[in-house]
Amino acid sequence: MTGYTHAVVLIHGKEDGVPLLKHALVLAHEWNIKVTVAHLSDDYRELNFVSDSMMDDPVSQEVISAKAMFSEIFSELDNTDSVDMDTCELVTLGIKDLQACISRQAADLVIAGHHNRFLGLLTSHSMAYINQLNVDVLIRHL
Repeated sequence: MTGYTHAVVLIHGKEDGVPLLKHALVLAHEWNIKVTVAHLSDDYRELNFVSDSMMDDPVSQEVISAKAMFSEIFSELDNTDSVDMDTCELVTLGIKDLQACISRQAADLVIAGHHNRFLGLLTSHSMAYINQLNVDVLIRHL
């Protein structure tokens, strides 16, 4: 028996999305938990380098691409019908927005991936998730 009820799976693309979602589905079946698949898109408007109206199209295009990626990943997986699943697109540059989303959804576990590669500690967000989110974080090596 586990204490987890809702896991948020953070994916960036198909390469990490498929193995992370497969792992989350196994946990969902074993623990009977809800799964929300989330994609973090960069909000270039927060950088304030140019007018917000000039950045609306790139941000919108990234959201559309993420939705297409969700469809592609879900079509490759088999046992998604028996799991309570949802998707979420977060357009942000900060951990605070991610924490707010996790709190709104009453999630108690975050699942993220990490590539062990040169400069991985500098470019990965895994340590920020571990250190700054107030829920348990499961980092899966990809």
